[in-house]
Amino acid sequence: MAAGPYDEVLRNLVAAYKERQALHLTPVLGRRLALSLTTLLDGAAPVRVRAGPVLVVPVPSAAHAVRERGFDATGALARRAARLLPPAYAATVWPVLVQRRGVADQAGLGADARSANLRGAVRLARGPVLGRRLGAGGLVADRPPGAPVVLVDDVVTTGSSLAESARVLRAAGYPVLGAATVGATLRRPRTGPGGLRSE
Repeated sequence: MAAGPYDEVLRNLVAAYKERQALHLTPVLGRRLALSLTTLLDGAAPVRVRAGPVLVVPVPSAAHAVRERGFDATGALARRAARLLPPAYAATVWPVLVQRRGVADQAGLGADARSANLRGAVRLARGPVLGRRLGAGGLVADRPPGAPVVLVDDVVTTGSSLAESARVLRAAGYPVLGAATVGATLRRPRTGPGGLRSE
């Protein structure tokens, strides 16, 4: 679920926020992410999202990007959006994912290359999450019973980051309700020989 298309205006806002530390844009982008989250959760079966707190899981940023920027851009948006959700959802940011290894810059990569670039690059966090003690091996042991998990990111381009993050969570037994983003890249239909559209 995206709050809108990743058009030129949004592209400039996200670039200013992430690359030029325009932190005054956090409320603007956070509201858009909250809108996307609310739409996703309102569309889900009420029993699934009201059985416990909603756990908002940011797609992990590369450690070097966080160091260079001086802040975790996706995590900051997730925290702002969670505070703006209706109280009934009792949303809590759950930073349970981290990047296992460095990945190449995704800019300019196609869908297949992005997927290959991220394969195996995400893992469960070690250390305390939500102030809980963790299970054997230092991996995250549990989540509140019945709490749905929702992934969030700033922009979805091919969906590779969200897909890999969801794969890791599901493999660990955490059901993912869906994903919400600030914006989504509009996908152009591929054309075959003679300019015919192909799916």
